[in-house]
Amino acid sequence: MPRVNIPRLRFSIGFILIAGALLFAGCNGLKLGHSTDDKTITTQIQAKLFDDSVLKTRDIHVASDKGTVTLTGTVGTDLEKAAVERIASQTDGVMSVVNHLMVSSAAAAETPTMPPAETAAPQSPSPAAAEPERPRASGRRHHAVSSSSNEAPAKAASASETPAASPAETTAQATPPPAVAPAPLPAAPPAPVVKPPEQITIPAGTIFSVRMIDSIDSAQSQPGAEFAASLEAPVVVGDRVVIPRHSNARVRLVQATSAGRMSGQSELKVELVGVTVGDQIYPLQTGYYEEVGASRSKRTAETVGGGAVLGALIGAIAGRGKGAAIGTVAGAGAGTAVEARTHGQQVKIPSETKLSFTLKNPVTVTVNSAGS
Repeated sequence: MPRVNIPRLRFSIGFILIAGALLFAGCNGLKLGHSTDDKTITTQIQAKLFDDSVLKTRDIHVASDKGTVTLTGTVGTDLEKAAVERIASQTDGVMSVVNHLMVSSAAAAETPTMPPAETAAPQSPSPAAAEPERPRASGRRHHAVSSSSNEAPAKAASASETPAASPAETTAQATPPPAVAPAPLPAAPPAPVVKPPEQITIPAGTIFSVRMIDSIDSAQSQPGAEFAASLEAPVVVGDRVVIPRHSNARVRLVQATSAGRMSGQSELKVELVGVTVGDQIYPLQTGYYEEVGASRSKRTAETVGGGAVLGALIGAIAGRGKGAAIGTVAGAGAGTAVEARTHGQQVKIPSETKLSFTLKNPVTVTVNSAGS
């Protein structure tokens, strides 16, 4: 049997025991360091949430495990959820954030009114005062207990510091805002009022002034022929224009007399027989307009007489007295022959001539609301 070195064995056993004790102490110190850091992280996050007037009223639970922060509970809006996560992620020592917060409309309805600006914000409790001394423990159970212990004072403080809503504020929160009625549509413009046509009578004695478009010649025009003209001036009854200027008109030739070869005079007699108003032609009965040429009876006598005197002179010179009578007869015959070969003075009414007619019988004209 081999011989055992007792001192050396004792030394080895002692060394192993010392190393194990050191290893155990190091593990406990490491656990204690982690536990202290997680507690600090939880306390800092809770303190920051308590500083917010809205977030401190929410049911928010904070747990930290080796720098990983887990958020649970309820908030009022997605913005509040994001704000809690941002506060947690910006805290020293936080490695990551697991956000399990739920958004609840009931929590949003319980948002307290903001305190007056002059009221000082409540001081957040320091980590040392908020955290009571507890026995050290390791593992996840330790962190859960730490979180719940820190949340209890925060909830109690927030419940005591939250101001009670007044009856007016409670009524204002419970009463929904009045519905806004849609703006009424603009009213359509009223339809124009169309007045019925009026019947206006033009009395007898009214003067119609027209300007000829066609020309009339006593030597060429025949009685009964009609010629175009236009109204030179409007026809007004009272303060209404019944027939406007430049309306179409018709003039009829009643009589056309041409001067004879030996005596008489040329004569034209016309009348206004119709006027057009809109699309309707209204017949008219008017007085005559007469155009008379110069009489040729005196001129004929003078021409014949002059021929006789000239013939007597020629006969006296040629026949020395005896041929005077013969010359007189011959001279008269020559004058008569010259006059017979000429025409008398003819009468014309050229275009653009202005004529006036007097209405004999009244005429009724249909006029619309805006005049004709």
